Amino acid sequence: MAAGPQNRSRGGKLLLTLLLLLVVNSAYLAAFGDPNIFYVANAFLHPFLGIAAAVLFLVYLIRDRGVFVRNLAVLPILALGLCAVFGIYLAVVGMTRLHSVALYAHVGLAVAGLALLLGYLRRLSRSPELLDPFRKAWRWSLGVMLASAAFYVVVSIYYRVAPNSRYIVRNPSTPPLTMEGEGGGANSFMFPSSAQTPDGRPIRSEFFMNSESCQKCHEDIYKQWFSSMHHFASFNNQWYRKSIEYMQDTIGVKSSLWCAGCHDHALSLSDMMQRHPIREIEFTRQGQNGLGCMSCHAIVHVKSTMGQGDWVIEYPSLAEFAASKNPVLRLMHDYVVKLNPKPHRNAFLKPFHKESDQVAGFCSTCHKVHLDVPVNNYRWIRGFNDYDNWQASGVSGQGARSFYYPPKSQQCADCHMPMVPSKDFGNINGFVHSHRFAAANTAVPTSYGDETQVREVEKFLKGALSVDIFALAEEPQGEGGQVSGPGGEAPQLASTFAVGEESARGLAGAANVVLQPAKLVAPLGRVPAEFRRSDTVRVEVVVRTRK
Repeated sequence: MAAGPQNRSRGGKLLLTLLLLLVVNSAYLAAFGDPNIFYVANAFLHPFLGIAAAVLFLVYLIRDRGVFVRNLAVLPILALGLCAVFGIYLAVVGMTRLHSVALYAHVGLAVAGLALLLGYLRRLSRSPELLDPFRKAWRWSLGVMLASAAFYVVVSIYYRVAPNSRYIVRNPSTPPLTMEGEGGGANSFMFPSSAQTPDGRPIRSEFFMNSESCQKCHEDIYKQWFSSMHHFASFNNQWYRKSIEYMQDTIGVKSSLWCAGCHDHALSLSDMMQRHPIREIEFTRQGQNGLGCMSCHAIVHVKSTMGQGDWVIEYPSLAEFAASKNPVLRLMHDYVVKLNPKPHRNAFLKPFHKESDQVAGFCSTCHKVHLDVPVNNYRWIRGFNDYDNWQASGVSGQGARSFYYPPKSQQCADCHMPMVPSKDFGNINGFVHSHRFAAANTAVPTSYGDETQVREVEKFLKGALSVDIFALAEEPQGEGGQVSGPGGEAPQLASTFAVGEESARGLAGAANVVLQPAKLVAPLGRVPAEFRRSDTVRVEVVVRTRK
């Protein structure tokens, strides 16, 4: 006769233990999202804990339904029951954005049901015949639930107030004086590129060549990338291939790593390019890979906006499962990613990939370069510099010398990665950022016969630029027919940070003759412009972007 109550007591303790474990597990999953085995194991454990608790709760309810009914426990039962239904649904379809309403319902019902259940236990703890066991249950439940809630709140506030500095783009207080002070220094296997790995060691080339594995969930993005210049950034681009062949034929392999840090990750970051002349490996799978998904999304730290590939790239701890040849491991990985996408998202979508004040700094790492002695055996020279030009323009909202300011400032992705319709996982309201990276290159897609990419680039370029003929200036002649101005007045750029030797004026030298100001006729179209044959006239032109 005593076995029945004893079994019920054990069953009740087991149920309470499962519920409290589920509460702690849920608080941890909600507070964190780390892409590591421990977090993933907890995410995988969550539905099993929930199902076990639901089954045991159902057994307990059927066996002792009279106790629940007498104490008005209908509301917590209903809330937790619906919570379990939504939980089972999410365990099947996954917690992707498409099912976010179900996720919010699951969480909301769980919180409401547990709060009501806590009140129910409090009521039972005051019953004279049930006082002792239910008082302990109520105290344990109250303590664990409050501690879990406090844990979640504290962690959330901490991450909001003190975000991971590794994911914030900050420039050093003083720039290095030479290339040897950049990146990992002269002893880095990537020097003279600034690209680094956390431990200073190469990464297996296969890591950069598994973009196809991303296609399963991001089919539209994969197809866009496949046509993009990022895909054709390496030796699958005939113009780039000829440049590096000539460079290595002329000055050797080492200097070409300056290019490889942003163009040839499968070759250079695996130490393959350092050990072989490019003509031996340019048509290998690594040489034809281009920049894949991992080339951007595995970057974990941007050290500055000085360019040269000044970033740190890391092999994610869970990457082995995604690319595993074992179908069971790969299936488990894919299921866990859908079940709880947070670790996957945190691993491959850092703040500098998406936050408006960080994105341009991220892009600067490979869209701004300079050459110095280790590359050209000469001296420091500025190479191409998209980042500073953007920053000095009106588009950035940071330039003070622009003739044009859009209604809203824009960063790189606003123009080059616009939102396009897609049903890929991770879409936001049916849209994703285009990964075509449309800019100005029509030669490469034309050479591959990619008409879609050519059309997209042409579409991007139409209306992107305007040339305003603003004024005419009559230049007075100096002695000996010499025109005033610095060295014959080379064209000047008014929308860059180029100063000193970087600027055209600096290279041209000081003015030869200082004469009276030129006659200026402006703005054209509003005032008449009359000049005689043989007059020397300077045309003032404003070239500006419209996007």
